[in-house]
Amino acid sequence: MSIKNFLQEIERGLTSPIYLLYANNPYLLEETLSSVKKAIPEAGIDFNFNVFDMDSADDNPTPEQITGALNTVSFLGGRRYVIVKNLQKFPGKDFKKFQPYIADPSPDAALIMLHIGAMKKEMKENTKGIKTICLDIREQDLPFWIKDRARQKGITIKDDAIEYLIGILGGDIGLLSSEVEKLASLGNETITIRDVREIVEGSRDYSVFDLTKALREKDAPKVFRVYRVLSETSEPYALLGAINWQYSQMLMQTKDKDSRKNYFYRAFELLNDTDIRIKSSGGSYPMEYLLVRLLQL
Repeated sequence: MSIKNFLQEIERGLTSPIYLLYANNPYLLEETLSSVKKAIPEAGIDFNFNVFDMDSADDNPTPEQITGALNTVSFLGGRRYVIVKNLQKFPGKDFKKFQPYIADPSPDAALIMLHIGAMKKEMKENTKGIKTICLDIREQDLPFWIKDRARQKGITIKDDAIEYLIGILGGDIGLLSSEVEKLASLGNETITIRDVREIVEGSRDYSVFDLTKALREKDAPKVFRVYRVLSETSEPYALLGAINWQYSQMLMQTKDKDSRKNYFYRAFELLNDTDIRIKSSGGSYPMEYLLVRLLQL
């Protein structure tokens, strides 16, 4: 099961009594916890929502404390939600004390356990029968996740805009979430590909299309003039992704096999090399060096 499945579980009201969610990326677990919290009626959230952190420096929750919260009568007759964070820190011998509750969970409570990283054999054995969902996002689930993030922010993003966003940023969840935040701040109910381009490229005067066109025309002064304007409001990684997306579009429109092989394939090698340089060193130098090398193709 995937994050898409769990988001659908939230929409259905988290009908299972126990969930075990795990992911290699802690950010996804925190985002999912936020989604759960938003789905709980505000009237009872202060009384019917408990969080126990197994990695807390100030407190070490015991199985008895957690099951006690689960079995406490909820306020105003609502459902009680109990979250256990950092389940990977829970000693196996202590977790076994949960077995009586797992065998007979309260119908008026939802236990949601969050585990960072892959589960060890002992944890898998101890959690057999529990609805377990991996939250690591598969490539095919990225559009669904972006749509859900946008929905939470009160906006709708068109499919081609989502495709463009993924095309320029890849699968980096942190970057994608940050861009959705920026798009939500525009004040538009529906986000188009033009909106995404303006946010990512940061200028109405020039676009990445202008930059790639100048590169193909070998117009060095214009290349660096456009780049300076775009770089004032765009992070190098986002700008690199936008250039990569634009070259992908040009490649699909090119029927000349020699051009595809000699120009575009070499261009993608340079783009990939720059991606590695940005991730390892950062700064503007890798981008400027890329432009010089693309002008030389």
